[in-house]
Amino acid sequence: MSSLTRRGLLAAATGIALIGPMQSVWAQSGKRIGFMIWNTSVPFYSNLIKLAKETAAKNGLQLDIQSGNGDLATQISVVQQFIAQQVDMIMIAPSDPKGIVPVIRQATAANIPVMAVNTKADISSGAKVITYVGVDDFVFGQRQGELVVKAVGETGKIAYILGKLGTSAQLDRQAGLMDVLKKHPGITILGQQAADWDNSKALAITQDFLSKYPKGSIDAIVDQGPEGVTGANYAAEAGRTDVKFIMGDFPADVRSAVVKGTVYGTVDQDPAPQGRVAIEDALVWFAGKGATIPTPNHYLDLPTITKDNVADFKAAWGE
Repeated sequence: MSSLTRRGLLAAATGIALIGPMQSVWAQSGKRIGFMIWNTSVPFYSNLIKLAKETAAKNGLQLDIQSGNGDLATQISVVQQFIAQQVDMIMIAPSDPKGIVPVIRQATAANIPVMAVNTKADISSGAKVITYVGVDDFVFGQRQGELVVKAVGETGKIAYILGKLGTSAQLDRQAGLMDVLKKHPGITILGQQAADWDNSKALAITQDFLSKYPKGSIDAIVDQGPEGVTGANYAAEAGRTDVKFIMGDFPADVRSAVVKGTVYGTVDQDPAPQGRVAIEDALVWFAGKGATIPTPNHYLDLPTITKDNVADFKAAWGE
């Protein structure tokens, strides 16, 4: 959906007359939203936070963003603080889709609506959320799988770098990749390790894979996130151009690597629209038009990017 269409639907649903890119002549003044992000230090979240704050400010919402510091107990504590403060809505980007469920139930019992953003909560375990705003990570994994097939053909050996184990993104992307690879039995996974969305860990894992699998014994390395780009650059400098690299997400360093050819391709999950759309959906909810919000998921676009079309896309974040 284009941003213009989205703004039109928002205006129709809420009665807000939007002017300019994201301004209104009427706003939900005074409404308070508490937003818990499992780890705000992850670079991916910078533009999501930026757009969420800007959209909230332009529409008179009070937005309090707190980090869960990568720890489930801290994430639960942050949400409990929001409940105690009796905020008007809680947004969550949890690291553990099941572990966060009990505190979502607490929010529901306190009559505070909850929205999942970027990472999901396990609604099958009884979590009640307005919707999930983000991308379909199963499709994300499928598109990475399609890139693998294009890169290595019907026969190949790959290694796999996982994100933070147990997050909805890690689980769903892995399931999507496997869904594609099961249709291409000639492609086998030599090994897999988790890098926790961390560049230094991804580099060390890549170095280990390259050491363990010399030329001719590995065709590609797939990283669920963008952090593997450091390893891709290392491989190019070390002369391991025999290995193709496939990333997830599209920050500036990945874009540069795609342009140079050190990364074969990636899947572009742009975080900024997730922050903006989550706040827009909150406005719709506060206006009493929650039935118009896509449920159970409000999925956003996921373009696949290779050297063939990289010129058509700006980096999702970074410089």
